[in-house]
Amino acid sequence: MKLILVKPEDVAKGSAYHFSHEIINELRREKELCVVGFGNAIALSCMAVQLSSNIANVSVKEMSLDYIGAPALRIGGIIIVLGKGREIDWEKKKKELEKEMRLDFSRDGQLIVISKHLSPDQVIPLSLSKLAKLELLKITATGTAINRAALLALELTKGNIAKETIGIELVGLSTIEFKTESTTVQSTGIEIYLRKGIQTAYTSKHKEILKILEQK
Repeated sequence: MKLILVKPEDVAKGSAYHFSHEIINELRREKELCVVGFGNAIALSCMAVQLSSNIANVSVKEMSLDYIGAPALRIGGIIIVLGKGREIDWEKKKKELEKEMRLDFSRDGQLIVISKHLSPDQVIPLSLSKLAKLELLKITATGTAINRAALLALELTKGNIAKETIGIELVGLSTIEFKTESTTVQSTGIEIYLRKGIQTAYTSKHKEILKILEQK
């Protein structure tokens, strides 16, 4: 499978448009493609994928968060498998999970929005306190805050900080519109659903891609 690696050093020199063009052109030749974003390039890879799916016949077949590369390095990353044609209705999956969720910021609310105003020292205890009494938690972020949301999810599920087992139930992308006085600005958003009492399930394809990345 063809891999497109989006690395931290690409953030300064590359743009979502650059990687979007690469994704579209590769899918002209390939049936399937994998985009991998590392560290603070997770957001850039998500933006490139969402931009591609907005303008071309590009669909997400599989998406997962994990530590990538040599185990000792523990570099957080996102793995996104792409293809042509819509195989999975991600919006339907999200709606099914949200049916019985309380998506507000109350004491029993099941929503956490990552922003520059919420530090890791605040958000990790807050997430753990909610998951101590709730089964499901939604973490969402837009733009570069996607990096922090992804790394938060990995720390909560794999960082040995949670008292009970927590797994990633679903990861999804969306396009968020912000209206200003003169125009409408689009941004990429991520939604990560954490469930207490489960372990994150990874597909055989995910494990195969991890092995390839360990050799790079």
